[in-house]
Amino acid sequence: MIKLIGILAVCFLFFICPPSARAAGEFRADYEVQYSIAPSGVTVVTQNITLTNNLTNLFPQEYLISIDTDKIKNVIAYDSKGAITPDITQQDRKTDINLRFNEKSIGLGSKLNFSLRFENSDFAQKNGTVWEINIPGTIQSPDLGDYNVRLLVPPSFGQNAYMSPLPLKNGTWTKEQLTEGGITAAYGSEQVFNVQLSYFLSNTTLAPFKTLIALPPDTAYQKVLLDTINPKPNTIIRDEDGNWLAEYTLLPAQKQNIETSMKILTYLFPRKDYSENISDTSKYLKATQYWQADNSEIIALAKQYKTPREIYSYVISTLAYDRKRASEGTVNVGRVIRKGALGALQTPKEALCMEFTDLFIAIARAAGIPARENIGYAYTSNAKLRPLSFVADSKNAKSEDYDESLNTDILHAWPEYFDDALGNWVPIDPTWGDTTGGINYFDKLDFNHIVFAIHGTNDDYPYPAGFYKEQSNDKKDVSVKFNDVAPPEFEPRLTASFDFPKFLTSGITTSGKIMITNTGISAANDNTIVVQSTVGNISSSRVVDHIPPYGKIEIPVTLKNTNYIKQTQGYVVVSVNGEITRYAFTMQPMYWLLLPSGIVAGVIMYVLRLVLARKNHA
Repeated sequence: MIKLIGILAVCFLFFICPPSARAAGEFRADYEVQYSIAPSGVTVVTQNITLTNNLTNLFPQEYLISIDTDKIKNVIAYDSKGAITPDITQQDRKTDINLRFNEKSIGLGSKLNFSLRFENSDFAQKNGTVWEINIPGTIQSPDLGDYNVRLLVPPSFGQNAYMSPLPLKNGTWTKEQLTEGGITAAYGSEQVFNVQLSYFLSNTTLAPFKTLIALPPDTAYQKVLLDTINPKPNTIIRDEDGNWLAEYTLLPAQKQNIETSMKILTYLFPRKDYSENISDTSKYLKATQYWQADNSEIIALAKQYKTPREIYSYVISTLAYDRKRASEGTVNVGRVIRKGALGALQTPKEALCMEFTDLFIAIARAAGIPARENIGYAYTSNAKLRPLSFVADSKNAKSEDYDESLNTDILHAWPEYFDDALGNWVPIDPTWGDTTGGINYFDKLDFNHIVFAIHGTNDDYPYPAGFYKEQSNDKKDVSVKFNDVAPPEFEPRLTASFDFPKFLTSGITTSGKIMITNTGISAANDNTIVVQSTVGNISSSRVVDHIPPYGKIEIPVTLKNTNYIKQTQGYVVVSVNGEITRYAFTMQPMYWLLLPSGIVAGVIMYVLRLVLARKNHA
């Protein structure tokens, strides 16, 4: 028996059935397989198979292939005697193809050559702007001889983003490679998602207060275009972990629904136009409630597994994803059952994405490797292989059978570690590394992970989108869909405004401020701001790494002029990335301060003189 296990729930079972019961090793099967993908994504699979008799008294009569999909059509088979009419049955989303050979291959070492060709639409799928290919691998079997695979991809798919594993010479994968797993590949430079998020806020107190909600932020691997946010926030700030936090003020007893719409672009490799400038990574080594990096058991593991790769492999080999626990929807707002790193070690067969993430982070921190958590959305075409299990709403929540039609917000968690040599964070996914049977989610992630919130200095705050649900509302708060067209380039728009008097007095220090606001839909990175004045000899320059949409910075300005004699026209000049804004003011001499009192005194004297004159006249 030769068993080929597909990555996208495609499972091949090959049975070579002689007239009587047979033992393993009676035949040797050598395969030359070609996957030829059309521009439409339909894959033509051609298998050229050679069966070699290992015994003298047996010969193959039939060949059965069972495929775990019903998207099979145009089946053709033949041997040296001519065409073979396939017997095809389909039920329960499976396809069985049975071939009865035209010829008999009798005798030790005799060979029977035959070919099977069919079309399938599961191996290549276009999701948004990216083509993703998943070719099934195989497992070791006494019957399996050579197993060579070739893959042909049309040029219209674009540039190859990743391919794992890489083929050997002549573009061919071998049995030794494919017994370790299948072939995964993607073509495209970026993925584009249309994302709509809802947040419900409520002030149950008798006083107004300010609150923050986490929006999906820019990261090294994603770019956010914030099309709309209604109502608009006071501002959006960026915290020390890189989160975008929108600030709102709620009046007493006020309830507020916030609706956002955005495009999120995801990348396989770090963006060159993004920087987080983390100078001190020691804060990502600290022990927390769920990342018990100071525990003796965790420390012992850190001494044994010292690199991110070793820790990743250990977590995958130790923990097992618990589909029953996921399907029961035990992880939800209000009663989150989160085991943490130590809990994961105590019940290793009952892990969800949180436990895979927590255990990696705790061991990494104990080993001196900065690590933190991403919470967000991960697109999956097969939730049994790539599950989402961080349930924000428990109603109807069964992440193992995740269905977009359910009013359920199911999120995902995955860790990332800081690579000093690269100077940036590297995201990985040990959960999917386990559930996919060993697909490499360490050396590359994919285009399908969207960060909603980053937990670094705090292991459970800020809360991601999906956690701000109104209990009486059954609608989904998270909607993520592919966009087939890349959006045009959007430049951030930085505007300067002034909170400064129009009239100043010489000799008196006057203070004000300049506000730089991002009124665009994308973050502004690496901003050079220069402030100068024609009065007071102000000249300063600063670089601001990152200003989110609706974000603002304030620059204090203090002016003092020593020209006490004449009135002067002055300017404060602000240059933001080369764009200049001027603010005009008038600098008045100090004696202007005496004018009002002088005028009053003159009027008084004049009135007194009139009064005295009338008395004398009388």
